[in-house]
Amino acid sequence: MPRRRILNPLTELLAAVLLVVLVLVVNRWEFSLAVLLLVVVPAVLTSGRVRQIGLAVLLIAGPLLLSSLLLHGLFFPEGRTVLLDLGPARVTREGLAFAAVMGLRMSVFTGVLLTAAMTLDVPELLATMTHRRWNRKLVFVVGSAVGLIPHVALRAQQITRAQQARGLVLGRGPVARVRALLTVTTPLVIGLLVDASERNRMLGARGFSSPGPRTSYLPDTDTPRQRAARRAMVVGVGFFSVLWLGSGVLA
Repeated sequence: MPRRRILNPLTELLAAVLLVVLVLVVNRWEFSLAVLLLVVVPAVLTSGRVRQIGLAVLLIAGPLLLSSLLLHGLFFPEGRTVLLDLGPARVTREGLAFAAVMGLRMSVFTGVLLTAAMTLDVPELLATMTHRRWNRKLVFVVGSAVGLIPHVALRAQQITRAQQARGLVLGRGPVARVRALLTVTTPLVIGLLVDASERNRMLGARGFSSPGPRTSYLPDTDTPRQRAARRAMVVGVGFFSVLWLGSGVLA
């Protein structure tokens, strides 16, 4: 069941972006772990799309975590405590610790951004940005970026069902899974490129680049209180970041 929406999508998206900024600024594994356990995990569990978000996080963060483990765990020049000597590669305690911290941070990034992207009401978000008189190109870029992951997931599901109707059998082994993934990836990428080309022609035919104010046919669900809250969030995070980085430089 989808969660009951309380905040405007623009407020939710800004909160996700500012949370990522805070994780980058603080740059401590304790803070990243706290964000993961106290923010990301509850947000995923209450999103109503636990399976979809979990699979997306695994597909995106999994290869990043593996590459970080191989790169920093085996080839970390600052490592001093050698746990395993493999000739040109050395497994060091410092390298594994650095890989773990980087993996934790990447998990937070992907969890926060994917949860926001896969649970936002994209039409309501675009309507809010249009009512706020944002630049139309910026509105289109933000809407396309936020709506890309759900669109790709839906197209992949449709292609998989079409392939199964034509005789594709999804085996249980890893080799069969990889083979099935390859049969879905090619038409998925080609379809996305065709969609982008058609969308570009449609926008040109409908006068997307023409000057003048834009009109949204959806009501404005934003409120003055939330607009003030967004300004306060930006100012608060900016002020905290300056103080935190300044104290780090002075220290």
